[in-house]
Amino acid sequence: MTIRIPPPPPPGFHTAPRVAWDELDPAVREQVEETVGAVDQSATVWAGFSCDLAAALGTVRGCFFAKGVRGEHPAVAQQRVEAAVAPYVTALSPRLVGHVSTCEWDVLLFEYVDAVHVDLSPGSPDLPRVAEALCTLGSLGTPARALPLDRVADRWADCLDAGALALLDGDSLLHTDLNPHNLLSGGGRAYVVDWATAARGPAWVDVAQAALLLMEHGHTADEAEAWARQVPCWRRVTAAQIDALVTANLRAWESLEAPDVARCCAARLVALGSVPRDG
Repeated sequence: MTIRIPPPPPPGFHTAPRVAWDELDPAVREQVEETVGAVDQSATVWAGFSCDLAAALGTVRGCFFAKGVRGEHPAVAQQRVEAAVAPYVTALSPRLVGHVSTCEWDVLLFEYVDAVHVDLSPGSPDLPRVAEALCTLGSLGTPARALPLDRVADRWADCLDAGALALLDGDSLLHTDLNPHNLLSGGGRAYVVDWATAARGPAWVDVAQAALLLMEHGHTADEAEAWARQVPCWRRVTAAQIDALVTANLRAWESLEAPDVARCCAARLVALGSVPRDG
């Protein structure tokens, strides 16, 4: 397989500065090549916000994706979470083939998939693929119990009382960061990537986040809710649970001094939760 050369970032696109493969410490490159083989082709990937290294690598053994951060980077802990989650999400994500930690670099190595960011606009063929991926995620059982993951409810501990927090508790594995950079489409299926902020909680929280993405891409609340009902866990969500999520998101964004984002997100959630449902 030949790696797809990513296009340059569009004007005004904000991402973390990238270290190109050829600029990486030779000792780190050597460790990586011990896992994936001698690299004869590389291309920087611009999507994503937190890593210092993001590169597609072509080698004598195949194609791979390298994602790395410097040792002092706060995302090192998140990379360890992603590495811990990886064995449980092979039905959804490219397989993790190596984890290199050397010379003050932490690098995850994944199988490369020939895919592009999903199209979430109305009528897109990617819509049922993303719904199927969320169904798969919900059917994984409860691997979160076996992993060192935060409870998603704890992230909102300063925003809600105990009763409301209980409505956001659960034992399912959550992604928690379903943005367009982390949903890929290729080969007639969707991939969910970047599990750095995985958590334990109720499965419907990820479905709600995905439904909000659809609304951001031109869907009405009714259309997004109908789409979400393809995922079994969403059919069981209650109005009280959605109200708790609305309040948590509103207060969390306000605490970050982002009132406009808070109001927009809350308005979409309220609209989503207000769609009449048959139970």
